[in-house]
Amino acid sequence: MLGLGWTLVLALSASAQLDVPTRVVMVGTAPEDRQVIGLTAPLSSGAAVSVDAARNSAVSFTPVTGGAVLAGTLTPSPATYTAGMVVSVVPSTANADSAQLDLNGLGPRPILKAGDLPLDSADLWPGVPARMVYDGTAFRMLSTTYLPCPAGYHAGGREFCIEDSVRADTTFLVAVHECRTLDSRLCSYAEWVHACRSDPSFLGTVLNAEWVDSAANDQDGAKLVGYGGDGAPTSEHFIDCNRGSWAHIATGKARYRCCRNR
Repeated sequence: MLGLGWTLVLALSASAQLDVPTRVVMVGTAPEDRQVIGLTAPLSSGAAVSVDAARNSAVSFTPVTGGAVLAGTLTPSPATYTAGMVVSVVPSTANADSAQLDLNGLGPRPILKAGDLPLDSADLWPGVPARMVYDGTAFRMLSTTYLPCPAGYHAGGREFCIEDSVRADTTFLVAVHECRTLDSRLCSYAEWVHACRSDPSFLGTVLNAEWVDSAANDQDGAKLVGYGGDGAPTSEHFIDCNRGSWAHIATGKARYRCCRNR
């Protein structure tokens, strides 16, 4: 048992060491008498870790650089990758497809998400911490990631997929129904415009006005985007991410495309 006297010795001795093969029990009457103080940040694999260092993940946190192989340095340096080790990394750039993690030069290991899926590009964002656990062969994501888009869709944003090509003219109500039969939904106004503005090649797939599911829809009309005016009575109509109009939900016809969550 380690009593109050031992606690004071450890606190006063800058180079004190404690190496006992049995359980240590502190029996000081006050909370401040039941502690080991003076531990600095651990710099070697055999160093003691203070509660503060453990709570702050000081030994499992590192910035990483690179896109295909994310390289970082943990302190203290681990001798090897160990099954169950949890690390948090902060990328300096967005990752590439099938990115790997290399810590302290121990060699790159795959980073997997949603079971055994490799990372898609930009699953890890610059400056956003990502947490993962090593399972003996690969690092598996614990923090949020997004599933890849199915065939015929591409990532319109981090959280949704949008169809690559536009569907044929139909009414708004039929467009809503058809997307639902495909386990998708009619794209919202915000999704359509974001996909259009963020992808330079998107406008090349816009041939005319397209239906979107918008909060601006009313009892008889629904919103169209991609072709129209800018809101002024005499404005010229042309294809653009910011142009649009409206049509009757039951009789008006327009092209459309479906969206789905990632």
